[in-house]
Amino acid sequence: MTLNDFLQDAWRDHGDDPQGVAARLQVSTHLIATAQDFGPYARLVTHVFGEHLMQLQQGVALLTAMRGLPAFDGSAEAAGPLVRGIATLQFAGGDTQALAELSDEDRVGVLAGASGIFTGRNDFDLAATMLEQALTAAQREWPAGSPVYRALAVAGNNLAAALEEKTDRTPPQTQAMLVAAQAGLTYWKLAGTWLEEERAEYRLTRSLLQAKDPGRAVGSAQRCLTVCQHNAAPAFELFFAHAVLALACRAAGDASGFAAHRESALESYRQTPEDEQAGCSQELRELG
Repeated sequence: MTLNDFLQDAWRDHGDDPQGVAARLQVSTHLIATAQDFGPYARLVTHVFGEHLMQLQQGVALLTAMRGLPAFDGSAEAAGPLVRGIATLQFAGGDTQALAELSDEDRVGVLAGASGIFTGRNDFDLAATMLEQALTAAQREWPAGSPVYRALAVAGNNLAAALEEKTDRTPPQTQAMLVAAQAGLTYWKLAGTWLEEERAEYRLTRSLLQAKDPGRAVGSAQRCLTVCQHNAAPAFELFFAHAVLALACRAAGDASGFAAHRESALESYRQTPEDEQAGCSQELRELG
């Protein structure tokens, strides 16, 4: 098995079986063959042991042990992800000194990572505080490809998605949801491809609908669809773009817009491969 195959399988399985994936991570570090391999592996370790299991010390131990692998050469590509992952888990566990020796760039990444861990434990107010601190510290230009961008994009997206599902949000939490969704979009534009940008616009639309702001939701949903159309998106992605635009139009009182995009969403659904259609079930219910 290649490292890419292992990581793909682990990301697929970790939501349903985080403990099983953690066990696999413990015994699969031999798949790391180059300095570039440390980043993807360390991100998954930090995510599973932090957000899903709260087994912070076990995660720190595994990341620390990875410094002894033959592929570890001390370069920024190999060492940086381990430094950030270890500090993220330590900081989330209450060790404020974990930030003390970090560079400004790594400090932003750790704050964003800690936000994700607190989101995973449903401590939304602390997650919002950590994300706000990360965003404040990130208000400068970073080198192209900086891990800061991806860390902020992931943290923003995950916090927004979690707060959208919270039925008893406080007004400050609703505002935090919008800040998080906008951060996800801003930083996926810098860290990802058109696919991440499209999905971040979808996320922002959903957050705006939850915040009872249908006018802005329509604008975000239209941008979501435009990104799809400009990049020859597959039917699966077009379904979500049309569906969320239909829902935004309905919320804004635009019956004709709702009907048109609902029909386009259903047509895209019919063109979506059968093995992907299950992922469309929530939107299908909402479209009626």
